[in-house]
Amino acid sequence: MKMVTQIGSRGQLTLPADIRKRLGLRPGDTLLVRLEDGHIVLDPAIVLPIEQYTAERMAEFATAAKMEPEDLEQARLRWNL
Repeated sequence: MKMVTQIGSRGQLTLPADIRKRLGLRPGDTLLVRLEDGHIVLDPAIVLPIEQYTAERMAEFATAAKMEPEDLEQARLRWNL
């Protein structure tokens, strides 16, 4: 399937409605953009939030896992925390 679209003044691209419907894409969905052999390729993507652990949160993990202090320290060293 080939369709024509244009790039707007701010670099925005509108995907034709038929393509969006066929792929189940909705406003706000995330796409990965890559170049492949001189072609622009768009792939649907899922973005997951990343939690940055505080010292308090690490203490919760230690309690829940019942880790010994020595094991926790080794884990912190291994994970560069």
